[in-house]
Amino acid sequence: MAYYWITEAQKYIQSLGFGVTRRPINMVPQRVRINQWGLDNSFSTDHKDELRFGKGGVDDAEDAEVILHEYGHAMQGSQNPGLIYSGETGGIMEGFSDYWAAEVSQLFAPTPDPECIADWDSVSYTSTTPHCLRRVDTDLHYPSDLNGRVHHDGQIWSRALWDIRNALGNVVADTIILEGQFGFAPDTTMPAAAQATVDAAERLYGTTAEEKVLEAFRARGILQ
Repeated sequence: MAYYWITEAQKYIQSLGFGVTRRPINMVPQRVRINQWGLDNSFSTDHKDELRFGKGGVDDAEDAEVILHEYGHAMQGSQNPGLIYSGETGGIMEGFSDYWAAEVSQLFAPTPDPECIADWDSVSYTSTTPHCLRRVDTDLHYPSDLNGRVHHDGQIWSRALWDIRNALGNVVADTIILEGQFGFAPDTTMPAAAQATVDAAERLYGTTAEEKVLEAFRARGILQ
């Protein structure tokens, strides 16, 4: 299952032109290890360029959105090997990976609640319904709702990306989002990363797309 979703994600990336007419994104064989981590957790590591999926409760490699989330980290590592996993940069990394999980799973295996992330895996550790690890449609704002926890803060970023996607459609939005990530500084802040994304929108699709992207980031308080 892990290789299926990684393959579908990479095929989608290439359908947007990355690795064809644009710079490639993690267009290499991806090492995967399942049930190798004794905790109910998973992670992407640059050591041997691996994705490691944990066990406990529902095994993480049984949930498409957990797989896609970790592959999102591998994608960012391919685009920006120096990204620093802490502070706002870490929140951006987690937010994008949540967005990517929601986006690709919605494209290929839609659910009634696409904004709910890892709803299969999270049945083992949540008691309320819907069961969600996180969501991409929260009403968190920058900078008032930052609390230094990257998974929490990432929901500010993922909501902005989800709004861009809803405004522009998946093809245009994802092309902009992925192209913009090439321009992130290693210690980027959310406003700086947002501006890089806005610049990518203007460069690729002109003023109309640029204004939609600006609107999404302004709604979250990331850009003024």
